[in-house]
Amino acid sequence: MSVDTGLRPLGPTRELAAIWIFVERELRMQVYFRFSFFTSLMETASSLVIYGMIARFGQVLPEVQAIAGGDYVTFVVSGIVLNTLLATALSGPYFGLMNTFWQGRTEVLLASPLRLPVLITGVSIGRYLDAAIRIVIYLAGGTLFLGLVWPGAIGLAAALPVFILAVAACTGLGLAAASTVYLLDARGGHDPVRLVVETIVGLVGGVYFPITILPLWAQWIGQVVPHTYAIDGMRRAFYGSAQLPPLPVHRALGLDPFLGDCLMLALYATIALPVGWVLFKRGLRLARTDGRLSRWV
Repeated sequence: MSVDTGLRPLGPTRELAAIWIFVERELRMQVYFRFSFFTSLMETASSLVIYGMIARFGQVLPEVQAIAGGDYVTFVVSGIVLNTLLATALSGPYFGLMNTFWQGRTEVLLASPLRLPVLITGVSIGRYLDAAIRIVIYLAGGTLFLGLVWPGAIGLAAALPVFILAVAACTGLGLAAASTVYLLDARGGHDPVRLVVETIVGLVGGVYFPITILPLWAQWIGQVVPHTYAIDGMRRAFYGSAQLPPLPVHRALGLDPFLGDCLMLALYATIALPVGWVLFKRGLRLARTDGRLSRWV
C-alpha cells in the first residue's frame, strides 16, 4: 500500500536504492562518534566473555546436555544470536518512527513516493545494522575463543523457516509497538508492547537457560511470546530434537516439537502482522488528523 501523496510510487530498483540511502546514513551516524562506537563493541564483547566464564567454571545443566554435547556456550550463544535478531524486529519500527518524530522528518518522509513498507524498512535499518555487528561479534568470538559448535548445512537449512516465521511474527509485534508513538504518546524510548514481550523473553523465553527447569506455570507464560518457539525450533533444527524435552504446548496438543514450533510461529505471524499493520496505520492516521506527525517546538 502506498503513502497517500499523489506521487507515483518508485519501482523496485529505485526502492532498493532508496533503502541503501538509509543504510549509508545510518552507517555514517553510527561511526561518527568513534569512541562511543568502539565502546558499544566492547560492551557486546564483554557480555560474551561473561557467558564464556559461566560455561567454563559453572556446572552444566542436565537439560543442556542435548545441545552440542552439553556445551553451554553453544546453547547460550545460539539463543542470544536469534534473540538479538528478534529483538531488532520488535524494536526497529518503534525507534525508527520515534527518531523521525524527534528529528522532524516524518512529514518529509511521508510526502516522498516511498511505499509505507519501504519507509518502515528504511527508518528501521539502523537497528538491523547494529544487530548485525553484535551478531558477528558473538559468532566470531564464540568460535575463536570459546569453542562454539556450528551446525551443519542441513541444520542451517532446517532452521530457515523458523527464522522467517519468527521475524515475521516479531515484526508484527514491532508494528504494534510503533503504533504507540502516536496512539499512546509513548515517545520516551519505552513502549508497553516491547516492555511486556522482552520481560517475558528474558525470564522464561529460554534464551539463557532451558525453560524446562522452571515450574510448569512459568513455562506456560513463556508460550505467550514467539521467541520461545523460535529459540526452541532453532536449537532443534541445529542440533537435533530427539533428546530435547518438548515444550508444554507440544505435549498439550500432541505435536511433533519442531513442526509444532513452526506451526505456532506461523499462527503468531498470521495474527500479529495484520493486527500490527492496522494499528500502525491507525496511529499515523490519528497523527495526521491532530497534527502530531512531528514535534513543532
